[in-house]
Amino acid sequence: MRVDYYHTGNATTQTFSLDRVVIEPLPWPGAMTEKARIDTTNLGKYLFEVRDRATDAILYSRGFSSIFGEWETTDEAKNMNRTFSESFRFPRFEQPLKIVLKQRDAHNNWKQIWTVDVSAKDMVVDTSKPASAGPLISIE
Repeated sequence: MRVDYYHTGNATTQTFSLDRVVIEPLPWPGAMTEKARIDTTNLGKYLFEVRDRATDAILYSRGFSSIFGEWETTDEAKNMNRTFSESFRFPRFEQPLKIVLKQRDAHNNWKQIWTVDVSAKDMVVDTSKPASAGPLISIE
């Protein structure tokens, strides 16, 4: 699955809004063991967790850094807002999900800053297949 969202703000504030949810056409390329699904590296400015909405169990997590996280430190960010398109990518789960986004605070602890509910079975989820690129050609 892929959750596309908008990250908007400036040097002092930030907001998030859901753009779309996509079921990607290829199988998940990574391992599905619990050790592979749960990020324990503690790296990045942000961390997203994919949680089972019914039990709140963490099914998948990843730490990351973003362009917004860099941009908010610039002089430009002191004077204006910008919006960046970002994505979470994770294995498809059939049950209803809650995506939890966290950010490091000044004491290096994770603070929840946004949540959004998604489901692979929702009627607005994009399940379209990519258009064919046409026949392959040989280059000699």
